[in-house]
Amino acid sequence: MDDLYRTDILAWSQGQAAVLRALAGRRDLPNELDLAHVAEEIEDVGRSELNAVQSFLRLCLFHVVKAACSPREALVPKWGEEAVHFRSEARDRLTPSMRAAIDLDEIWRRAVQQAAESLAVYGEALPSSLPAQCPFSLEDLTAPSFDVRAAIDLLRPPQDAGESA
Repeated sequence: MDDLYRTDILAWSQGQAAVLRALAGRRDLPNELDLAHVAEEIEDVGRSELNAVQSFLRLCLFHVVKAACSPREALVPKWGEEAVHFRSEARDRLTPSMRAAIDLDEIWRRAVQQAAESLAVYGEALPSSLPAQCPFSLEDLTAPSFDVRAAIDLLRPPQDAGESA
């Protein structure tokens, strides 16, 4: 159990909560022991870690979308650096049991919405060419070889043939 606690806090917290809930019917435990709420609090530890990973992934994608879609080219390196940072944080906290719980399309939808709202402050809009579903898999995003600059380039809107360089 100690190893699981260090390597996969979500799985550990779910397992410990299940054990505590199984004890609820025992009569040899003190009446003051609030097993239901203790189990809930332990599960919350794992959920908090899962939420942190999802948040870091959303922030990574948010910065990638902004970097790809804003005409303010001077900010692309800063947003790219932010995406690298948030992706690194997600990778450091991601555990095997979290993979099945992460809805990357929902994270993508929220990141795109956040980017649209952020860019709108500057009178900018997202292009209609952005995909409705996340164009990256969780494996892509968490791979050591993931290239943030290539991700930004992939999402850049196509240039109109009539535009001059």
